Amino acid sequence: MGINLKTRKMLWGRSGNRCAIPTCRKPLVENESETDDPSIVGDEAHIVAKEEMGPRGKSDLTPEKRDKYDNLILLCKEHHKIVDDQPNKYTVQYLNEIKKNHVEWVSINLDIDAKKIKDDEVYASYIDKWIELGVIHKWEEWSSFVLSGGQPEIRVLIMEDLNVLNKYLVSRVWPKRYDSLEFAFHNFSRILNDFRSVFKKYAVKDNDTEHPFYSTELFYKTRFHDHKTYHDLLKKYEYHVDLVQDLMLELTRAANKICDEIRNTISPSFRIDEGAILVTSGPHMDLSFKTCKPEYFGSNQDDFYYQGLRKFMDMRNERDYHFGSGVSDDYFLNLFEE
Repeated sequence: MGINLKTRKMLWGRSGNRCAIPTCRKPLVENESETDDPSIVGDEAHIVAKEEMGPRGKSDLTPEKRDKYDNLILLCKEHHKIVDDQPNKYTVQYLNEIKKNHVEWVSINLDIDAKKIKDDEVYASYIDKWIELGVIHKWEEWSSFVLSGGQPEIRVLIMEDLNVLNKYLVSRVWPKRYDSLEFAFHNFSRILNDFRSVFKKYAVKDNDTEHPFYSTELFYKTRFHDHKTYHDLLKKYEYHVDLVQDLMLELTRAANKICDEIRNTISPSFRIDEGAILVTSGPHMDLSFKTCKPEYFGSNQDDFYYQGLRKFMDMRNERDYHFGSGVSDDYFLNLFEE
């Protein structure tokens, strides 16, 4: 999994963004200029190497624990190389002592905002949990089943994670430092709640496979031969499918908005390498698959504020991508019937 966001915030914040070697302690973030963003010139170095064959790599630490805060030290690039080239001098015990002394030196000698550091760590822990339970790193993969043709599906394990995420986000105690980031999470949470409710209304579980799915029930397939009944049910089914898929697109927009706000407030480099969150839909009528980047446009909260399911039904065709349009009051009321 690598180093998570909370660990990074702990390491850089508590180290004062400086090299931990006492004879160095050079700043590791160059300030932004009029034309350029800030430049990071430091390394998140492992005390016990990430791999067993690396410097100080012989250890009982699990791969997961090797990427935790207790096994990391912040160094400039020059001292990172020296530390790894001289493992007999820079032992695990010695590096832990250097790190401990450096953190104490930072707290005494640098004018750091301890409250901000703590708040950022709280935000980072929430973000890491969102990444985990939202399966953000595999978003395009799992969402493609929701957007697949005319019968949305979702893995049971994914839905279970989304159920936990929904409750997790609702129950958070936010530091109230970054209003725009918190608003983006609240927006995502509202959409997620409706996406789950709408999808589950006509979902049936397939228990016959190794990796079970919830699939949208083909409820228009009735034993009755009445043409009008069939037509009405088919129309209702198609409306439901379009709405599920439009909510999936809206949830993706909300996820990309969260990523934007994380870069604006917590970590400028967040998902820079991975890029924006994408979705792939299909096969369409022409048997093609389409990949797109759903996102909000505009800088005001009103541009992405989710105002509830009924309002969304009415305005979804105004988004950058959509499958359906219009409000069905009969369908809307039916959602809340047992």
